[in-house]
Amino acid sequence: MDTVKKIRANFHSVQDILLFIQIVLMVSVLPLLIKQMTVSAMMRLLTPGKTKKNMKSKAGLLRDKVEKYTDYILNRNFWIYRNICLKRSLALYYFLRKAGLDVQLCFGVRVIENQKNVPANMNIEGHSWLMYKGEYFLERNPETAKTYTTTYSYPDIL
Repeated sequence: MDTVKKIRANFHSVQDILLFIQIVLMVSVLPLLIKQMTVSAMMRLLTPGKTKKNMKSKAGLLRDKVEKYTDYILNRNFWIYRNICLKRSLALYYFLRKAGLDVQLCFGVRVIENQKNVPANMNIEGHSWLMYKGEYFLERNPETAKTYTTTYSYPDIL
């Protein structure tokens, strides 16, 4: 009975269920794409063509659902559904672009200071995040994201 209540609370239409399934499938395929493709080829693949006008009018509502469903799936921390910034950013990028939001995906690195027993050439870490109209978008901690130096963004200029 609790499961039925949870489903009713989170899915208000068949489109919501289909969106959730699409996000599950996308997150399932991402590890393969990441391993088999160059970043630029993967980004071209994940960037949808032109968006229908009626989709742009629903972009705000869809944005909330895409974020909610993506975070729910990745927060399971089970098997391939691990909450890492790269999977989250790629999934959000694809579905938000598909909805008509011109988000930009950014990759960056930073030096890890004061790490003991870490070789000098291994003291960097990476992060990925979205930007929208020049602002951090759907980033859980924008202040932390600002500590990374952007090394690649797609598309380069919006």
